[in-house]
Amino acid sequence: MSLFLDQKYLLLISNRLPLFKKKKEQAYNCRCVLCGDSQKNTRKCRGYFFAYKTDMRYKCYNCDVSTNFAGFLKHQDSNLYAQYAMEKYSESHHATPNTITTIKFEEPKFKSSHEKLIDSILIRLDTLPEDNEAVVFCKERKIPVEKFNQLYFIPNIKNIVQFNDDYKESIRGEEPRLVLPFYDGAGNLTGLTCRAIRGETLRYITVKVQENTPLIFGLKTIERNKLVYVVEGPIDSLFVDNSIAVTGTSFSKLTDIGIEQKRLVVVIDNQPRNKEVCKIIEKNIDLGYNVIIWPQTIVEKDINEMVLGGRNIAKILKDNTFNGLMAKAKFYAWRRC
Repeated sequence: MSLFLDQKYLLLISNRLPLFKKKKEQAYNCRCVLCGDSQKNTRKCRGYFFAYKTDMRYKCYNCDVSTNFAGFLKHQDSNLYAQYAMEKYSESHHATPNTITTIKFEEPKFKSSHEKLIDSILIRLDTLPEDNEAVVFCKERKIPVEKFNQLYFIPNIKNIVQFNDDYKESIRGEEPRLVLPFYDGAGNLTGLTCRAIRGETLRYITVKVQENTPLIFGLKTIERNKLVYVVEGPIDSLFVDNSIAVTGTSFSKLTDIGIEQKRLVVVIDNQPRNKEVCKIIEKNIDLGYNVIIWPQTIVEKDINEMVLGGRNIAKILKDNTFNGLMAKAKFYAWRRC
């Protein structure tokens, strides 16, 4: 009965929904009244009502709002929603005059302006054909295909300045690039880094969207109650489960991300003869972090090189995580190799 009731009330408000029409059984279409739909094409209808399990849902493919019918109706007409709620409650309960009616509804969720901008100038990698140059680049580097939904392609790097006008003068090229977006723990876009795929001298171009927020890749997707690996480069993080990247060696950022120190494992590139790298590792050991001390048998510098060399990264990380005095002992041995 819930599905029938949703359709009943949908038809009651259908005269308020521009270009409303039935597409097929239990599916309806209209111009989105929440975002106004296309401003250029007044015939475009991207709002859809459709059956989902025992209820109706609403989704707009312009603003990407998604909600159940109860949430949509409450947003449109609170008086009619109260009538709907009582009737829906009566379906499964014998309502009495003193009954307090409660019904679950979802507030409509809208895309932010940055999300809309991502949709308009970037193309998600998992939607591109296999011969696209960014896809080819990623496959040659053996980036897992299941991570392609986190990566984007921009046909013209110049368009990236739409995220921040301050970069207009500094970004002059027009080449295509691979784009890796950064988010904070709440899922807000903080910046983007654009990786060269045609051998350009400047391999990375980074655009900050939130000037005072540290750029850390992967915060949106990690599980914070599990061990989190902290690597240097965003691409390296794509090969490691539950990992983030600090984009360089700025591991001091870790104090601001709200993850317990004991759950963090610092993974620094394999450069035992680099004095700066050695200082960073020793500093993080002294601060109490778990660290990776690479086995002396590994000659590759970073995780991507190790993957291309056929290494089992998951096992290497698991077997070579140390802290405290053991980390110090392993570090001194590694530094001499």
